[in-house]
Amino acid sequence: MQVGRGSPAVIVRMTDEMKAWLKHQAIDNRRSLNAEILHRLEQSRKAEEVLHEKQA
Repeated sequence: MQVGRGSPAVIVRMTDEMKAWLKHQAIDNRRSLNAEILHRLEQSRKAEEVLHEKQA
């Protein structure tokens, strides 16, 4: 899956504190804020899939 400017945009509301934390994490991981959010969502999705596989 390719993500880029042609991908659909999603507006997410979050606290200033959460956004600041994510921005710092993105800087530490040398990612854009968007890439950091996508990475964390993907990791969460993979962890959930593993959990569901163990339950099956």
